[in-house]
Amino acid sequence: MPWRITAPLSVLIVALAGCSGSDTEPEVTAGSGATAVTNCGVAVPAGAPPTKIFAAFHNGIEAVYALGAGDKLVGAAYLDNPLLPEYAAQFHPDQQEPTYYPEEYPSREEVLRLDPDFVVSGFTGAFTTEGLGTRAELNKIGIGSYLFTQYCPTADGEGQKSLADNDVSLDSVYGDLTDLGRVLGTTTQAEALVTKMKQTVAGVESELAGVKRPTVAMLNRPGGGELRVFGSEDVATTIIEKAGGIQVFDDVPGRLARIGTEELIKRKPDVIVIPACCGADVGPDGAQGVIDGLKSDPALANVPAIRDNRIYAVTFAEITPGVRNADAVANLAKLLHPEKF
Repeated sequence: MPWRITAPLSVLIVALAGCSGSDTEPEVTAGSGATAVTNCGVAVPAGAPPTKIFAAFHNGIEAVYALGAGDKLVGAAYLDNPLLPEYAAQFHPDQQEPTYYPEEYPSREEVLRLDPDFVVSGFTGAFTTEGLGTRAELNKIGIGSYLFTQYCPTADGEGQKSLADNDVSLDSVYGDLTDLGRVLGTTTQAEALVTKMKQTVAGVESELAGVKRPTVAMLNRPGGGELRVFGSEDVATTIIEKAGGIQVFDDVPGRLARIGTEELIKRKPDVIVIPACCGADVGPDGAQGVIDGLKSDPALANVPAIRDNRIYAVTFAEITPGVRNADAVANLAKLLHPEKF
């Protein structure tokens, strides 16, 4: 089936608004001779590549560029950090395309104005009735979609708090990039990217054979409020382990779970990692406020990571499922085991 139905914008908006949120998964049939990939239970044709792509969230945007489809990007929303230099050179939102929306994803009407035939999203929140519409709704008006599988919801249209029991390994990331490459018609680029990522991780693991592994807590403090921890059901745990660390909150499910300072004291992490977020100009130094706050809290003075000054800043983009994950493993390994690199 074609990716896009040609219709006036007003017709598309009415059609989307009229779709029922209780619809089952989209019925997608691949074209003659084409194959399809299954993504969060949705069949996504991999025959005729989309021509106009809207990408939501940092990992979705960078995946489109990394897979060689950046010239098809008509819109993008919500960067967590600066784009990697090789992609930033292609990203010119101040010109005609792509149109960039810094505050998460725009309204569905605004996205439809861009007339995309495909939406790539790094997080499930894009595909809700409050966001751009469910994937079933988008499919009904001829817009295909792909969602990073670590954020597959329990049902189409569900949000961040209704994630399924998903695979948070790097194999899941490799699978996403491979499948998305097939859909975008850039299989060769996808295979080369995944091969390079696997080689990077294998090289790190080889260097770390037999090392003593420190315990690691990866934390955030949105708005200076409660501490939140990246728990066991997040690719951050995989990155910690591949980088030669031990996830100190391995019994805490989900991602960005709230914890109190007393829990951090109890866990006694050897290392604390703070991912900086969020904005197109926010680098690792964006984590400095959180780091300073932890260091200045007298209650935390005897936590090993704080006592030994082993608090490190990284970027949120690198610990989100996507093209940066292999380099994130290498970067964190150098922080945890500087003697090995």
